[in-house]
Amino acid sequence: MKLPRYLMSQDGGYRYNPPADAVEAGIVRRQACGTDQQQAFAYAEEQNALMDEWRKDVRYLRTLSTKSTVADLVRAYKASIGYTKLSPKSQEDYAYFLSKWYGSKTSGTTLLHTRMGDLVTPICQRIYDEQASHSVSLANHALSIYRLLFSFAIRNGYTLHNPFTNVAKQTDKPRRVVWQKDNIKKFMDTAFAEWRWRNVGLIVYMAYEWGQRLGDMRLLTWDSYDVETGTLSLEQSKRRARVSIPTSESLQEMLEQQHEEFGWQQYIVPTDKADGEGGLKPYTRVALAKAGATIMERAGLPSELMMMDLRRTAVTEMIEAGVPLPNVMSITGHATPHSLSPYIKNTLKSATVAQNMRGLI
Repeated sequence: MKLPRYLMSQDGGYRYNPPADAVEAGIVRRQACGTDQQQAFAYAEEQNALMDEWRKDVRYLRTLSTKSTVADLVRAYKASIGYTKLSPKSQEDYAYFLSKWYGSKTSGTTLLHTRMGDLVTPICQRIYDEQASHSVSLANHALSIYRLLFSFAIRNGYTLHNPFTNVAKQTDKPRRVVWQKDNIKKFMDTAFAEWRWRNVGLIVYMAYEWGQRLGDMRLLTWDSYDVETGTLSLEQSKRRARVSIPTSESLQEMLEQQHEEFGWQQYIVPTDKADGEGGLKPYTRVALAKAGATIMERAGLPSELMMMDLRRTAVTEMIEAGVPLPNVMSITGHATPHSLSPYIKNTLKSATVAQNMRGLI
């Protein structure tokens, strides 16, 4: 029987060995397929179908021009090697920020269906101003990704102009909001009261105790946590800093139970949705935000609180407790003490710690 394309006989079994360009693009991967002929053939044919579809897309995307839409450009960028080499967290963030502007009709039609050649800086400025009226931080993030998107278009000859380059940004006031202990307790009590919110509560608990970003916690895998010692060993997604952090007894007990129930798949706090590969999907950024907002409303928490404030809360608590900055940095992953300056506030609690250390009170 003729072997499917790129399937080879090797050492009494089979190995799938596709072309390098498709592997580098993250479309397929080289893999040993075992000795079962039926399974090996099925795997090769499935992967070949994915690769054929990708090649069809690549041929189409090479013909993009200023008459192509922003949707075409986004599709081209997501098929690029540069995008596929981003971490899953970064890919998700880029897609999220791009999508926030898709429905804007400032140009007369939705941005997603506007032709690249019709986008000029005044239109882009109005889109930005419209979005910044709701959230300056979100608008600034989206603007950065759209600038990157059109730089990609220029490099690949799809257009000659980046209409987002000269868009004037607004200065985003840094958030200073921190959670109070009773607010954290209300959130946890509400989340852990119902099974459907249990994993959301655990994501928040880990983010707060370990002082880490929510994105890293919702995508955390079991290979980053030692169940026996309770040690988190994490490479942070934002700046690739590596941290090793111990775990409190209460959280460690919860994670032991979590491992008993979810240790058979890779994510520590997954959803209940299957990923199609024998595991469960992690929470998306949007799904986590929606679930968290529901819990916060049910718990009667102040509307100014956001779950992303938990990392700031943890850092602020450490600084106010008099923890030396190098020790704080070993948890947060910050590279320099100066990076912690946004978290340092002149508070009575901090001043009391300082005076206590001097032996004056």
